[in-house]
Amino acid sequence: MQQKIAFISDRLVEFHTFLKSAHNNEFRLDLFEHLEAIRKSIQNTYYDLFIIDIDEEWYAIPLWLREQATHQYFYQVIIISNHALPKTLKSILGERLFQIINLKTAKENLNEIVSQARKNIENHQFNPAQQMLNTEYWIHDGLVGKNESIVRANEFIQIVSKAPTTPCLIRGENGTGKNYASYLIHSGREHNEGPFIIKNCEYSTTNELLADLFGVEEENSAFGPKRKGLLEQAANGTLVLKNIERMPLDVQHRLLIYLDGHTFKPLGGEIPIQVDTRIIAQTRFDLDKFVRNGVFNAELYFHLKSFEIYLPPLRDRRSDIELLTKYFAQYFGFWYAKKINKISPMAMNILKDYYWPGNVSQLKELIERSVLISENGEIGIKNLPTYLNNSTAIPEDMELLGNCSLKEIERVHIERVLARTNGNKSRAADILQISRTTLREKIKSYGID
Repeated sequence: MQQKIAFISDRLVEFHTFLKSAHNNEFRLDLFEHLEAIRKSIQNTYYDLFIIDIDEEWYAIPLWLREQATHQYFYQVIIISNHALPKTLKSILGERLFQIINLKTAKENLNEIVSQARKNIENHQFNPAQQMLNTEYWIHDGLVGKNESIVRANEFIQIVSKAPTTPCLIRGENGTGKNYASYLIHSGREHNEGPFIIKNCEYSTTNELLADLFGVEEENSAFGPKRKGLLEQAANGTLVLKNIERMPLDVQHRLLIYLDGHTFKPLGGEIPIQVDTRIIAQTRFDLDKFVRNGVFNAELYFHLKSFEIYLPPLRDRRSDIELLTKYFAQYFGFWYAKKINKISPMAMNILKDYYWPGNVSQLKELIERSVLISENGEIGIKNLPTYLNNSTAIPEDMELLGNCSLKEIERVHIERVLARTNGNKSRAADILQISRTTLREKIKSYGID
């Protein structure tokens, strides 16, 4: 059967020697530009060999190539690049990655290398010379950034991921990447067979959380229907507990018992269940203050804090904004089949100067929008939301926090919580961890409408 080869490149003219000789060979050769490969979903054609020429640094991996990596049939991949490549590329392709060569080698020896790959395909054997895949080509995968805190976080993620049942605490503002960091820990586990489950501890009662986490042996009015708890459902996997500071003390105590021995009893049950479920706790607060105030179990806190990962806000690592912007521009360019060649210096300066209250998540959504509306492959000022131009300085209320009394901070916080709960005083009191009576007194004292 005639072999099918896909050659993906935006500079095919550089390979005229190979292309000229290819007409005389006994294989079908299809040529694509990178965006064309995305639009035509070439992963659905079942090629025997992919030659992928990368003429720019890859921060992300095209969707078609990720989908191709899920195919179970035998094929080989040759990559031509003078740039470092995402380590994910090696992990998803594995032994199907035949060889990585630079542009000079490709110009001189591509015919011979393709011939070797074709012989491997004919014999249905993977490339035995794995030493050719030089580790100098690989970029460490993880949280995107070169800031010292992010480098440390990535190092910790690598360490924790190798210990399959070790719990950890991830702390950072909303939008800093706590869920992604949690998934990196989960996916780094060897022989990872269990699920990745996220449970938000906020807005749940004690009974609801107990039933959700530990399960119910027999249906009853207090805990609801019989069911397996999330700890059991996530066996050999990961259970992420968002907003761990909102977990009631009774639930914290039971969770601590589980962490001590990896066994628990379902509600109403007598037979212990043993599971190897990793617990990852997330919070945007310094839990030490919650411990001092008696609303968080000290022993549980120290259990989690032994492996704590801190993700700084984007405003504290502005040096990473350009790298993150390029990463998201390329990622969404691959996703929407739009090549972004340039981000104007003025647009980049605006992005670097903005305060980013929504952190990396906000930047990601903004760049996705910019890619969608961009023209001629450039993201300029006109592609950015107008609020960036008008709000580059630190918001007034953030300046206020360093220049006012504790009472004023408390008043502002109560106003925000009431606004968030649409004036629901019971819900607001629950968030503030005070009684409804105390909340009414404070509202009256501060003259809050």
